Amino acid sequence: MTKLTLLERKLKALANLKRLQICSFLKKNGSTSVGDTAKEVGISLRATSQHIKILHSVNILTKRKRGLFVFYRIAIPQEEPIKKILSVL
Repeated sequence: MTKLTLLERKLKALANLKRLQICSFLKKNGSTSVGDTAKEVGISLRATSQHIKILHSVNILTKRKRGLFVFYRIAIPQEEPIKKILSVL
């Protein structure tokens, strides 16, 4: 996959209000679970999980498993265009 193709996929992943809200919440709170994110964003656990899966698949989010729980956070580093988008959230 070329750099431009990956950038395109990341931009498409961020072109959704709920995903931007998820990224904003994670930026402010660091590492959180799907459940906490769902409560904050105001959508179901299933929908939140799907949005997080999309963000994770393009390396915008990273995950860490602790026991039965999985915690997500914004991946660092990011390409400059993605950094700029995340910086305004």
